[in-house]
Amino acid sequence: MAEQLESEESGNLFTKIIAIAAGEAHTLALTANGDVYAWGRGTFGRLGTDSEADQLFPVRIDFEPADSDGDKKRVKIVGIAAGAYHSLAVAGNYSFSPFIG
Repeated sequence: MAEQLESEESGNLFTKIIAIAAGEAHTLALTANGDVYAWGRGTFGRLGTDSEADQLFPVRIDFEPADSDGDKKRVKIVGIAAGAYHSLAVAGNYSFSPFIG
């Protein structure tokens, strides 16, 4: 039987995954509640973690930009895509958010 692994960074992936996108050496997962998780090779910033470090386990990507008052606002992601060295997310208002280094 497979062993379920969790880490503080990856959180709890029991949420329904509705889409997967894969690049050359990284993977993205989109959950039903609009969160994006990324793992794999971090070169060129393709994971969207503000680092080029590799991630062996899924890490939730922060899409919470601060408004003019400095308050963070949650952005629901509705689509994802990945290429060899980049990743894209489509927000609920259909704006694109590339995360590349």
